[in-house]
Formats: sequence, structure tokens, C-alpha cells
Amino acid sequence: MKIKIISFVLMLSFLINMHLNAQNNPVQIFENFIDGYWLSEGKQMGGHDGKTEKYFEWGLNGKMVKVKTHNTNPETLEFGLRNEGVRFWSAEDSLVHFYEFDVFGGITKGIVTIENQNIHYDYEYQGYKLRDSWIFIDENTYKYIVGVWEAEAWKQKFYEGEFIRKE
Repeated sequence: MKIKIISFVLMLSFLINMHLNAQNNPVQIFENFIDGYWLSEGKQMGGHDGKTEKYFEWGLNGKMVKVKTHNTNPETLEFGLRNEGVRFWSAEDSLVHFYEFDVFGGITKGIVTIENQNIHYDYEYQGYKLRDSWIFIDENTYKYIVGVWEAEAWKQKFYEGEFIRKE
């Protein structure tokens, strides 16, 4: 009986510790993205036919997420690596930040906002305040929207599509 109680207490403390770690690590929202890769096919940003694949993996012992994006080049229609990026929580301001580095030498950076199971990337680009939103549909599907985000609403949408998990 005593062993069962000790086992129960140890298991309970383990589960509580896991729950507290998830709460203390805001990038845990990306846990669902880690297995497989995410694919968007058909009309791409800019209106050309093609595809985008995103690969997510943990970095810094689960404190950061690394992302590689492969897509169809709108000019050459060749498929290849376009961006590499990171998402991380900053103790300095208690926000989740992101950086994207593209093959042309560009850097996009901004703030990640988590709203239930939806993930929003807010950033400035060529004078616009843009938002990329991953809207949760189910564990394997997200609606994806890119546009101008102002006063808590879409002012203009440049792209709407869908990302589906592939194995």
C-alpha cells in the first residue's frame, strides 16, 4: 500500500511539473508543428501555382523553434529553400519573437501572438503592418492568412490558403 501511495505521489508531481513547464514555456504552442512537415499547394502568395513546405524542429532544449521554408520561386518556378527562421521567448520583454532570414539577404522580425490554438505573426514590411495568421482547424490543418492588420481587424488580405501536415 505504501509503495502505491509513493508511486501515485511521484506520478502526480511529474504531471504537475510537466504542466507548469508548458505554462512557463510559451513556445510549447509549436509542439503540434514538430511532427512531419506542413504543406500548402496550389495558388501561392503572388498568384502563381506552386507549393510551400515548412519544417519545424526544436532548438535550445525546447526553448526555441527552428523553421525551414521551401517554396516555389515565382519567377523561375523552381522549388527550393527560401527562408530559415526561429521563434523564441524573450525574458527581456516576456514576448515570443520571430526572425526569418531569406536567401536574398533579407531579415523579417516581429512578435508572435498566441490566441487559443491560433498563432499570429505581426511585423512591419515595406511600410505595412502585416500579420500572418495560422488559424487552427484541426491537429493537421491550419487556415493561413497574410494581410494588413489594423485596429484588431483585417484591413486587407493578400493571401488565404491552408497548410496541411504531411508525414
